[in-house]
Amino acid sequence: MGVVAIGDVLFPGIDVQVTAVHATADEVVVEAAACGRPPDCPSCGRSGRRVHSRYRRRLAERPVAGKQLVISLQVRPFFCEWAGCRRRTFVEQVPDLSERHRRHSVGLRQWTRAVATFLGGRPGQRLCQTLQFPAGRTHLLGLLAAPPVAERAPRVLGVDEFAFRKGWRYGTVLVDVEAARVVDVLPDRDAATFSAWLRGHPGAEIICRDRATAYSTAIREAAPDAQEVADRWHLLHNLSAAVEKTCHQHRPCLRKRADEEREAAPRKIINPLPPPTLPPTKMAVRTVDRYSDIHRLLGEGCSISAIARRLHLDRKTVRHFRDTDLDTLLASSRMGRPKGVLEPFTAYITERFTEGVSSPTDLYREIRDRGYQGSDQPVRTYVAGLRTGTIEPARGAVPRPHKITKWIMLPRGALTRHEEDELLAIRLACPDIARACDLARAFHDLLQHRRGHQLLAWVREVEREAPAPILAFAQGLCLDLDAVTAGLTLPWSSGIVEGNVNRIKTIKRQDVRPSLVPPPPHPDPAPNMTWGFTESRPEPISPSFTTLTIAA
Repeated sequence: MGVVAIGDVLFPGIDVQVTAVHATADEVVVEAAACGRPPDCPSCGRSGRRVHSRYRRRLAERPVAGKQLVISLQVRPFFCEWAGCRRRTFVEQVPDLSERHRRHSVGLRQWTRAVATFLGGRPGQRLCQTLQFPAGRTHLLGLLAAPPVAERAPRVLGVDEFAFRKGWRYGTVLVDVEAARVVDVLPDRDAATFSAWLRGHPGAEIICRDRATAYSTAIREAAPDAQEVADRWHLLHNLSAAVEKTCHQHRPCLRKRADEEREAAPRKIINPLPPPTLPPTKMAVRTVDRYSDIHRLLGEGCSISAIARRLHLDRKTVRHFRDTDLDTLLASSRMGRPKGVLEPFTAYITERFTEGVSSPTDLYREIRDRGYQGSDQPVRTYVAGLRTGTIEPARGAVPRPHKITKWIMLPRGALTRHEEDELLAIRLACPDIARACDLARAFHDLLQHRRGHQLLAWVREVEREAPAPILAFAQGLCLDLDAVTAGLTLPWSSGIVEGNVNRIKTIKRQDVRPSLVPPPPHPDPAPNMTWGFTESRPEPISPSFTTLTIAA
């Protein structure tokens, strides 16, 4: 085998001459000199002939043998001898190795750009440190450039918001629904910004959006001829919220029925519960003080906003204390019923306690045989609260409003026999919940079978007799009737847009600080560690105001 020069290994096909190599424990420094043909002046294009001087520049290169590689490159500045050129001197650049004002080689820059594209900021920074070419997260993100935005908007445009920082700053992502790719990213979610974008990029015929009024206002102002399509998932989500609110409002009906069933089978009470007494807790004392302060200020003629500012409370809290009597507030301030794995068994524990079984150990064994999978500590806490009266005894089992809503919103065939029986009993106990169930399922059929032409008939049915939350939902649909009708008729939706929003959330979760785990003692990756990239390279999206990578 022939001997291969080190220059041919490190710089294949590049016009440089290696003069020395220095290796230390941390890095390898290669001294090289540019030996190519004289370059052309970047201003006038004339070839340089006379060398001005020589100097060295340091370039970070891709690692070799698990060590950082630094190139000490000697380059030549040349005179520009044309009198009409403003440039007096210019420095040669080695093709495929150096670039002007860059401290990284061309190959290393390609590596770091690939890492930034696939991983983002902090994950990419950690990978670069492991692979021995350190790069900061801001440097990695700065390598990403936003692709050009077409002058015309896509025919079917999707729009939705996402959070740069939840609760503080939001942006808007625009998606080509037909091509399933991101078109542009806006720095906020204001109507004016979206309206300006639509004016600068005409051509959208169908715009899929959620129920946000800002986007609807922008579309009416900048693209009045576009067909708005309300997203079907958001419609079902809003309907589900209205059904759950109805179940919350009519929970006393279910409680009354459960108590009646409980009293229908009387049991001999050996050790009756002691009368509940107000526990001297900090929560109860604070509730009494807050109630007296709010009503005193109300008596002085202060408004709700003034009281909220004075007591540093939310306006909804002040209104709640104004409209609720003290006994109800004190009852809610007591130790609440246990949640989690114990809650389905609290009614049984209460019944057994009233029958005289007061040993937490015995009760724990009984509910464990009935499927309880938790520890005995919640049982002891609950029994202690029953003894002291500091906890409200569990009465007849009543399903949570969220669970009832789930039974109503799921397709009929998706419920088990037990869930069907529970839902039937709830419908018999409360006519309003039964009415909400029928209306919700009728709306779900309209949405599933694309019967948007029957929407007005459904709204008229709601207006005749329906619970207040369902009526408010129907009235909200009437304010956005055209978009809702299109959403229940056309095949377009914001599903592709929501998928890109979820991708943004995934990228944000990946770009977090590492956990406090010490780094490996050796800088090289573990022998069994492989660094793989996906076959299709994602498309970077980097708006001018910030850097955000979205994989299409």
